[in-house]
Amino acid sequence: MREHNRIVNALQNAALVLLTVSALFLLLRTPMVRGGWALASPAASPQPAQEPAGELSAMLGSVHIMVTADSEYGRFGQLCAGEDDPLVQQVIPLFREALGSAAELEAAAQQQFRDALEGMAVYLDLTVELPLTAVAACLGESAGSDRPVRALALTADGEDAVSMYLRGGDGGLFRCATALPASALETICAGVQPNGSSFAYETNYTALEPYTLLAASVAQPPELQADLPAGYTDYNLMTALDFNAHTKFLYTDRDGAVVVEESPRTLRIGPDGTVLYSSAAAAPSYRPGGEGPALPEALRAAWSLASALTNGTGASPLRLSGAEETEEGTYVVRFRYQAEGVPVCFPDESDALAVTVGAAGAVSFTYRCRAYTPAEEEGAPLLPPAMAAAIASLHPDSGLSVAYVDAGGARLSPCWLS
Repeated sequence: MREHNRIVNALQNAALVLLTVSALFLLLRTPMVRGGWALASPAASPQPAQEPAGELSAMLGSVHIMVTADSEYGRFGQLCAGEDDPLVQQVIPLFREALGSAAELEAAAQQQFRDALEGMAVYLDLTVELPLTAVAACLGESAGSDRPVRALALTADGEDAVSMYLRGGDGGLFRCATALPASALETICAGVQPNGSSFAYETNYTALEPYTLLAASVAQPPELQADLPAGYTDYNLMTALDFNAHTKFLYTDRDGAVVVEESPRTLRIGPDGTVLYSSAAAAPSYRPGGEGPALPEALRAAWSLASALTNGTGASPLRLSGAEETEEGTYVVRFRYQAEGVPVCFPDESDALAVTVGAAGAVSFTYRCRAYTPAEEEGAPLLPPAMAAAIASLHPDSGLSVAYVDAGGARLSPCWLS
């Protein structure tokens, strides 16, 4: 009898082990939601942000920066200053504090702004136009306005106070008081030496956009090798995007693209690095009942997706280049590549990644997967900044910056773009 019970117990234990292993196997094959984002599906629901509060700061790309202690003695200017640049690390906390204590915005005149830039001032050109809400979210603050912003400036008021100016891509100017003490601005401005940089409106190149930063010298960016990253595989992308990497609902179309269909979602992985995702699921508005701003949540979802794509394939890092709300109540968040602190553009002006985000997650996206690495050989040097400014001024109201242009070749050289 005891022997019979022992056999029964052993069989029961074996059955439990088999059930447990089967459950774990099915669980591992089930797509999971990671990183605070989800690909939209009928059963999906808004996912809470899981990133640390400061993680969105990595979304911002390199900036142009101008620092003035007293314009009579000159200005210090720098193009394509990245997040690791010591000066950027000093000034970003000031803008964060200014945004956090900003009073109500009021329209400002051009001359008022230029007069303010004659004294202690820090000017930050984002190089792209972003909603103020997005800029604030990337700096760990909130803003009560979605006003488009291309540049921000902190200026001393003459008293122990600092004003913040916002400049839009259309040239519109707004000013607000802040609680930032002038001493904080003075510490930054007194710590840099003028290097002969200036704004276009102060030079003979007045045909340029007035606040184009004309640096006296520019560090030579390296040549780049461009290619698909080694990690650009069907398996890696499907895993990164929470698809079943062993699905049977997969085929190769006539163009050589791998198409995965997990109703209602479709993923298309092109041989040239183009990845398309779409979902037939409804994308309810981020603002049911019109309550509260939703752009920060859309940014978190899009940034988590961008990180998953980058980490999953080994592609080059992406940086925020735009964000706007659609008539349907979703958001389109755009990214571009950045290599060695310098933006990478495509000739057709398309995005490296464009994500449509709804309340349930990413409704669709288009991604161009690329990897950029410094080349060993040196290329032709950039034109001197003065010569580049003279050429750019032949095109009225244009700006001037350094960038790479990826036309699909294996080698990229830095160049001036206007």
